[in-house]
Amino acid sequence: MSGGVKNLMRAAPALALLLLGACASTPAGQPDLLAFIEDGRTTREQALLALGEPSATYEEGRILAFRLGSDKGGYFLLEKQPGFLSVTYSLMLAFDEAGLLRRHSLVALRAP
Repeated sequence: MSGGVKNLMRAAPALALLLLGACASTPAGQPDLLAFIEDGRTTREQALLALGEPSATYEEGRILAFRLGSDKGGYFLLEKQPGFLSVTYSLMLAFDEAGLLRRHSLVALRAP
């Protein structure tokens, strides 16, 4: 084997760890992520446009659940799939039959 190939093979594990670390980076919190939420005014469509696909739905889609994390900057959404980040909050949005937000709750699942 040539010296260049040997050096590349030695560097491969470090490169793999670097790439893995880049994939697992924590999203930055947004202080205004949830600012649009207002009982009696926010629509289901607005919530879905702002927050994307919920992690769970209940009551034929009238209740939406979102997984959130937080940091010093604010809240950030977590993917539906399990990952390296731990969920610290669950945002629950309950809509009426017309799609208007009736009640919302930000439930702390563990201390951030």
